[in-house]
Amino acid sequence: MRAERRRRGVAPRAGLEIDWSDPDTLVGVAGAVLGLAVGIGAPLFYISRDERDEARLEELRQLNRQTFKETGEYLSEEEIRAIRQPRWTDRREFQDDD
Repeated sequence: MRAERRRRGVAPRAGLEIDWSDPDTLVGVAGAVLGLAVGIGAPLFYISRDERDEARLEELRQLNRQTFKETGEYLSEEEIRAIRQPRWTDRREFQDDD
């Protein structure tokens, strides 16, 4: 009986009130939304570019095999660069500075 009285006597708490007219609140919310969008969008963009590059690379390999069958020579580096633009990761130079 006492537990029933206690349950009825407790009023639900009010939700958190946010002052949307405060510029700091607006900047904080905008930053959170922008950060979430960039945090999800950037990796998705790079994944899609990697998948497209893999497909393009497979097309280039097939073209290179076909060219070798027809002419007996593979595509030159210049021809390959004209078909497939180097990615930013392809331009890195790995040097052992030990």
